[in-house]
Amino acid sequence: MTFRRYLRPQALRLELKTQATPFGELPEDFDALSERNLDRIRDEVLEELCDLFEATGAVASRPRLYRDLHNREKKAGTAIGGGIAIPHVRTLQAREFLMCFGRSREGLPFRAPDREPVHLFFGMISPPYEDRAYLRVYRQIGTCLMDPARFEEFMKAEDPSEVLRILETVR
Repeated sequence: MTFRRYLRPQALRLELKTQATPFGELPEDFDALSERNLDRIRDEVLEELCDLFEATGAVASRPRLYRDLHNREKKAGTAIGGGIAIPHVRTLQAREFLMCFGRSREGLPFRAPDREPVHLFFGMISPPYEDRAYLRVYRQIGTCLMDPARFEEFMKAEDPSEVLRILETVR
């Protein structure tokens, strides 16, 4: 399977803008892992992923896509551990099955089961009727990312073409 047809270059961001702590001076009692800050981080990451999906031109309504991704994430978190999250949703806002990629070298708390920061975000959206590709890609991405060497390749990638090249080796 080739992921390149689902992950377009404009849907890749090698460094997410979301930060674990807000800019400016932090009060002494600031708790980076407070529920409020975790919600802020989740929402900002989902906003960025929606921007990436929208850049493909295959999204019907960005605000509705954000709502659907947000509701999906609230229902059941999509961080799988090992520094990886796969935010995904089947939605009428997707005109076709699409992927996006975002990376945070710093790592972001995203309610992972291992409580480790998430560095790699592989977003997936699909129309409700597109089950086959959606499930197959989800399974393959999850399996391939459990390989520590491949994780490191994604972390070291310096440009979007490297990310696409790494994905082309996934079987």
